Amino acid sequence: MNIIRTLFIFSLLVITSACSSYNTYSSGQTTAEPISYLYFSGNIKGAEVSIDDAPSFMVTKAGPKQQYKVTPGKHTIVVTKQGKVVVQRNVLLGDGHEKEINIPQ
Repeated sequence: MNIIRTLFIFSLLVITSACSSYNTYSSGQTTAEPISYLYFSGNIKGAEVSIDDAPSFMVTKAGPKQQYKVTPGKHTIVVTKQGKVVVQRNVLLGDGHEKEINIPQ
């Protein structure tokens, strides 16, 4: 009888501790904003980039470790040099993805 009582109490303790440690409510946690990255390679000197008809910017850094942040989704990338379009590309970027844009000589 003593063994049954001990097993019963032990079972209750296990069940109540398991229920109390399972918490589906997460207070104060935030998720990171979705972000994707573009980086440029090739001849970046004098290259101006426009993404989705937004104001253009000069490319000042190149290579996979020199990334520009963009929102995930479909984007139109236009690279110009001296007013001439040298790259025009549609890209689809997922969250956390990166895409290389090669700028020709």
